[in-house]
Amino acid sequence: MTKTFSRDIAGNSNSMLYLQIAMMSCCIFNFDILWNLKESLLITRLGVEAIPFIKLTVVMPVAFVFLIAYSFLANRLSKRTLFIVVLTPFLIWMPLFSMVIYPNLDSFAPRALIDQLSPHIPEHLQFIAGLLYYWPLAIFFALAELWGSAVICILFWTAVNDFHDTQSATRQYPLITMIGSSASIISGPLLYFCVSRAVATPGSGWQESLETLSFLFVIFGLLILLLNEYGYRLTPEKITESPDQNQTTTNLPLIASARYLFRCPYLASIALVMLAYCVAINMVELAWKSQLVQQYPNEADYSMFMGKVALINGVCSLLCGLLTPTLLRISWWAAAFATPIILTATALPFFLVAMIQKTQINVMGLGCFDLPMIGIQIGMYCHALGKSAKHTLFDATKEMTFIPLDAERKYKGKAAIELVVSRVGKSGSSFFQQILIAIFGSLALAMSWLAGAFVLAIALWLLAIKKLGRHYHAKTNR
Repeated sequence: MTKTFSRDIAGNSNSMLYLQIAMMSCCIFNFDILWNLKESLLITRLGVEAIPFIKLTVVMPVAFVFLIAYSFLANRLSKRTLFIVVLTPFLIWMPLFSMVIYPNLDSFAPRALIDQLSPHIPEHLQFIAGLLYYWPLAIFFALAELWGSAVICILFWTAVNDFHDTQSATRQYPLITMIGSSASIISGPLLYFCVSRAVATPGSGWQESLETLSFLFVIFGLLILLLNEYGYRLTPEKITESPDQNQTTTNLPLIASARYLFRCPYLASIALVMLAYCVAINMVELAWKSQLVQQYPNEADYSMFMGKVALINGVCSLLCGLLTPTLLRISWWAAAFATPIILTATALPFFLVAMIQKTQINVMGLGCFDLPMIGIQIGMYCHALGKSAKHTLFDATKEMTFIPLDAERKYKGKAAIELVVSRVGKSGSSFFQQILIAIFGSLALAMSWLAGAFVLAIALWLLAIKKLGRHYHAKTNR
């Protein structure tokens, strides 16, 4: 399919716009399910200190394996077949996990190995033994993290970018991100309803809720495949595209991918923006969750609270989505700077409250206020606004910067940035958090260090946006 034809489709076909909105809604719905479960199952068992260790030792290797497999398959399959092959393992894993693995977690535990290693592990790092015991939950966490990078950022947005030029993206991306991300308005209450049965029915209730969510995940995953197939029917020329003509991620190994990024200043600027975002959001999220798990130690209670957060995410996505086209009309810079500004405005008050080593405070004789709960509420809105801005303002501006690139840089660069750079950002920040845990014993005692790292990441982010904006406007002559 020619570039001109793909642009005509993006500009003239309402059907394609509705299809892309529906696909993103399904992707976000499944993202909310995985995001809710991966933390509810793991954090309530092992504590939030286990997350940096998992991101460094499990998630990053899994992401690299996926990148290698994706690169291998992309050279041999058409985009249409590649989409199906990448998505299908997720749809198999969810029912397998919920109906076979999770009910028999104890059976999968390597007890003999744990008994040998546990005496040699320091007390404040005993969650490592717990991770070995619950290793299926660590795999679930890694695959849940991969959904956002592999399915949403690579599969979905690569398909969307193929149908748009800079002008149509400016017009339609705010709609796609706003309406698609607002699916959380539905998924949040639905998650809360499904999990509430676990509280009402102790024992088997949580297992039934897990199976229900797994069923919903598969249904929405199949809808994504059907919508993608319908998209190819709207553009029949794409069906005849051969793997040799399909210039997606090609034979770039990991080291070559890094060199490829640094040789191109434009891609390097996008990579810096992604790196800074991952570090900043990882710092504030882990700090917030370290407070949250103390208030909701039960997996069902934690999951129900996250259902409420998902609803707030959906509402905030609508607000950020409505803001996106207005800011884009002002300039690309205005929309790009909005996400770090929103995140900073909400994260700094959270860190300030979290660093006050008191459980209650009396304000001018008006009464005592529960500081930990106030911190959780501030952190909740920081998380909701940060995630909402990411899926609307951040994604829209980031994806627009890929459009002016040629096919080779667009596909190779995008895969390297979404998988390698994002993983390096999250794993690097997780390594820093792991050092803090080893020194202080917990993240709650290292809030000032987390806040300092967050501020540095925001400063890098702002500088990277300024540099990327210059490259983008030079490419588009705007």
